[in-house]
Amino acid sequence: MKKKDVWNEDINPDGISEPIESLLTDVWDRGYYLETDDGIWYEVYVNDQIKKVYKKINLDNDKQKEIFGKFYDIMLDHYEDDNQITFFVPNNETRYTLDKLTDILI
Repeated sequence: MKKKDVWNEDINPDGISEPIESLLTDVWDRGYYLETDDGIWYEVYVNDQIKKVYKKINLDNDKQKEIFGKFYDIMLDHYEDDNQITFFVPNNETRYTLDKLTDILI
């Protein structure tokens, strides 16, 4: 499956649905992933403590864009209501990964 196929229900009816077993509970409530030929999609949910610190994440804000804008295909449209962050980590990426996002939010 290619990166873009994650959103195609005919190819991927389950979406990003494999549970991540080793999430840091100081940051995350739960999380899921999906491996593709091109890399890994993550859908992670911050816990209530993190949400108190980061009530909103807005990439139009220069400071927040500098912090979060380097993650590939980051989607924050469900963050405010559902605490959800979705992003992609290409196969060759070593810096902007789930571990990096976790470190930022701590």
